[in-house]
Amino acid sequence: MIYKESTEEKKAIFEGPSEVAVTMSSKEYIPNEVYMNLPEPLNQLTSQFEEREKDIVLISSLGVLSACLPNVKGKYRDSVISPNLYTFIIAPPASGKGAMRWSKLLIQPIHKEKQEEYKRKLQEYSRNQDREANEKPQRISKVIPGNVSSSKLYHHLKHSEDSVLMFETEADSLSNMLKQDWGDFSDLMRKAFHHETCSISRSDRFYEIDEPKLSLVLSGTPNQLQPLVASKENGLFSRFIYYFFDEVEGWKDVSPRNRIGSISMESSFKEAGESIKDLYNRLIKLDSIYIVMNELQWDRFNTDMKLINNVFLTNKSDFISVTKRLGVMAFRLIMILTIIRNTSRVQEESLVLEVNNNDLETVLYLIKFLTDHSLKVYDSYSKKVKKLTVQDRQILAELPEVFKRGRGVELATELEVPERTFAEILKRWQAEGILEKVKHGEYRKLV
Repeated sequence: MIYKESTEEKKAIFEGPSEVAVTMSSKEYIPNEVYMNLPEPLNQLTSQFEEREKDIVLISSLGVLSACLPNVKGKYRDSVISPNLYTFIIAPPASGKGAMRWSKLLIQPIHKEKQEEYKRKLQEYSRNQDREANEKPQRISKVIPGNVSSSKLYHHLKHSEDSVLMFETEADSLSNMLKQDWGDFSDLMRKAFHHETCSISRSDRFYEIDEPKLSLVLSGTPNQLQPLVASKENGLFSRFIYYFFDEVEGWKDVSPRNRIGSISMESSFKEAGESIKDLYNRLIKLDSIYIVMNELQWDRFNTDMKLINNVFLTNKSDFISVTKRLGVMAFRLIMILTIIRNTSRVQEESLVLEVNNNDLETVLYLIKFLTDHSLKVYDSYSKKVKKLTVQDRQILAELPEVFKRGRGVELATELEVPERTFAEILKRWQAEGILEKVKHGEYRKLV
């Protein structure tokens, strides 16, 4: 387990891998504990992939599903929030991040149904002789591209029945829009994350959206990040769940025999998409479905998120805004897993759904893992920054200014870090100038 209950909070920490590399090793994947208890269809869909592609499909699918759950609500602190997520997969070209395309199939049946409904209403409007007595139907799009003007995005949000999903495999399509005066809607994205009222006034139209619900599923290369999010101080940065890796995918078997598996994979995603559409159509008829956690679950949630937050209080306080919004994202992930797990219970009447402990545990595993990804992306804005993981920072904070190796091993053991892992951490820290060796078996911290 990553988390171990204890009277001493410092003993609840991130379990280290058997080998530790730079902040995000290219071979670190989402822990198996996350996949063990996923509700269907997520379990079955992700099981068709391995390693990096498996992670990409999971993260992007969660982002897509966050736009498919109308009237699902939860109370986070003093605010009522919906499940909408902003996800960003960052990797070099030819690295396999294209696997996220499968997740789009989960929302396609809903999007297609909306388009067909619009066409039908438009035909009825065209046949009606007395057009002045009838308002022209507005197109309702469930999925929109990143290549959209600010005014058009407001239009989509205003006329949507619930949430809008922006799905873009090339992040520069979106960043190119934000560079234009008529296309800069970065303020809208920041406000929509918290469902804050947004408004826009143009010569021919005025839009005011009380509770905008926007989900983003993006992918791009490291070079496409900063044109989209100009700086880490930009409030948009902390609103994303990041998944980062830097290895390039090797050659894969492209012979036709593999197409059989692809057809099966496509069918499973399309079938899941039809199930999601059925759930969507039941949810849209309800006033609300509230996701609630009991007192013990909130205690567990608060303890884990506090541990993450406290790691950065002393020497990286500027990262606190990220960890606090990761809490919001964690609760939204819990909402998504809860409603997907309880699909059969969504009927004609509004109800309250209690969170399953397995879903709480799954999200806590996942959010701790993703914190390191956010940290890696955050540090990429500064070339001279010391690359330290969350685990690194926890250990370093507990060590005195000058310490002996034996004391370090003792502390690492208390924090559930194997002695072998700690030895590798010491070597890496020396190489990166985080500490220096004073004499045999004794070290001094330099940061």
